[in-house]
Amino acid sequence: MKRARPTPRKSVPAATSRRLLQAVQPAIAAGTLNTSQLLALQAFDVAFRAGSFKAAARSLNLSPSAVSHRIRNLEQALGVALFVRTHRAIASTAEGKILAAATGRAFAELARVGSSAAGTVARQRLRLKVLPMFASAWLIPRLAGFMTRHPDIDLAIESSSRNVDFELEAFDAGISVGDGTFEGMTAHHLAAIRTTPVVTPSLARRLNLREPRDLRRATLIHVTAFPAAWPLWLEQAGAAKLKPARTISVDSFVAAMQAAEQGAGVALGLEPFITERERQGMICRPLSLAYPTGSYWLVHPPGAQRNRALQVFKRWLLAELPTSGGTTRFFS
Repeated sequence: MKRARPTPRKSVPAATSRRLLQAVQPAIAAGTLNTSQLLALQAFDVAFRAGSFKAAARSLNLSPSAVSHRIRNLEQALGVALFVRTHRAIASTAEGKILAAATGRAFAELARVGSSAAGTVARQRLRLKVLPMFASAWLIPRLAGFMTRHPDIDLAIESSSRNVDFELEAFDAGISVGDGTFEGMTAHHLAAIRTTPVVTPSLARRLNLREPRDLRRATLIHVTAFPAAWPLWLEQAGAAKLKPARTISVDSFVAAMQAAEQGAGVALGLEPFITERERQGMICRPLSLAYPTGSYWLVHPPGAQRNRALQVFKRWLLAELPTSGGTTRFFS
C-alpha cells in the first residue's frame, strides 16, 4: 500500500512576502497640511499675538479681509471658533488659546532654525534677548572686544524688560533675571543682583537722606515691569508703610537710572552695574542698605548646546564675569 505523498506547500514570491511583512508607513505630519491650512495657521498666530486682524494684515502684507477669510476657513476646518469678533476688536476663545500655545512654539522653533540656516557656513548669527540694564551697563560696552575676537559671529541683540519666552520668541538665548528656576531650560549664573537707592549728590543733600524713613520726602522712581522692587526694598529696610512725596513710573531700570541722574527722584540701582556712574559722580548711594533680589542668568533651551555661536558667546561671557562662579542649572 502506497503512502500518500504530502502536498507540497506553494512558495510565496519574495515580493509578496515583503509586502505582507512591511508595516504601513506613518503619515508625515507636514504632508497632512495643505498650503491654505499652513497660511491660515500663520494668519491665526499673528492675529493672536497682534490682537487684531488689522495689525496682522500689516505684518503679513495682506488685507484685513484676507486675514479674516483665512482664519474663518481654519475655524470651519477645525469645527471650533478661535476668536470672538466684535465691531472693533477680537478676543480669543479657550480653543484659540490652546491652538495659540501650539502654533507659538512651532513658529518660534521654525524661526530659530531658519535664522541659523540662513547664514553661510563661514558666518554664524546669534540672536539674544537681554535685559536693558545688563545690556547698557555691561554687555554693549564690551561688544567690540567680542566682535574683534570672533569675527565669524554676528550678534542680534534685543533689549527688553521681560524675560525671553522661547515658546513664542525666536531667540537662541536670553539674559534673564530670576532665582534660577527656568522650567525646561538650561541656566548659567552670571551675577547676583542687589538693589540700593541712588540719587544725585545734590538731591541727597537737599532731602537730607540719612535713613530709610527719610525717603518719605522724596519722589520714588518705579519700574513698571518690576512693580514689587520698591515695596520689597522698603519692607527689608523696615519701612514697609512709607508713603513717598510723589512717584514716577518708567519702563526699565535704565530709564529709572537716567531719571535719577537728571535729579527727578530716587531710583533703585542694581549692583554691580552702578559703580561706574557712582565713580563719575553722577549718582550716589545715600543709604548703606543693599538687599539681594535675584540674579542675572544666561538661559537657553537644552537643544541649543549644539549651537556653536552660543557656546563661543557663553564661554566668553562667563570668563568676562568673574562673579558668575560658573554655576549651571538644568531644569526639566
